[in-house]
Amino acid sequence: MTEWLLKFWCRSDIFVCGAGLIGNVFLVVGIVTAALDTSIAGFTPVVWVLLAFILYVTMIFSVLLRIMTRLEVKQ
Repeated sequence: MTEWLLKFWCRSDIFVCGAGLIGNVFLVVGIVTAALDTSIAGFTPVVWVLLAFILYVTMIFSVLLRIMTRLEVKQ
């Protein structure tokens, strides 16, 4: 099961770094838009923070899949 998920989910380390960097950018945009009381492209500050949260969870899930796969190979 995890081999199939790894093909589509966490192919390289760039995915993990990219998800983290984009998540940081979305978090900063959410904080700035909240401070300025504006919205960018129709997205409220809450939406920007939720997008950042989704990317952080994606990054954590990717790392957990790698750990699970490594543990399965050792057995």
